[in-house]
Amino acid sequence: MSNTATSTEHSFDSVLELLDQFHQRATYGAVAGVVDTSPRSLMTGRPRDQKHSWIVSRQNGQPTGYPSDQIHPEIGSRDRILRSPDELRSWVADPT
Repeated sequence: MSNTATSTEHSFDSVLELLDQFHQRATYGAVAGVVDTSPRSLMTGRPRDQKHSWIVSRQNGQPTGYPSDQIHPEIGSRDRILRSPDELRSWVADPT
């Protein structure tokens, strides 16, 4: 095994599970950086539902293109938004 960590140490689904479990928002760019994809293609083929709504726009802290009934009702329960891949990686290591 290499001493160098790969950029895909976390899967999209594992990150999303933690975000949903802890009601934590993260930007498209932060999640894309952790799972090694582009922010524009991150949500391709994914449903627009409450679980996926924890991944949000850097500009307004809300998921892009979601009808209000598909945004988790607790979306604003935490002020903090994880905005960078490094910030998200640190949080995933200790989400409590």
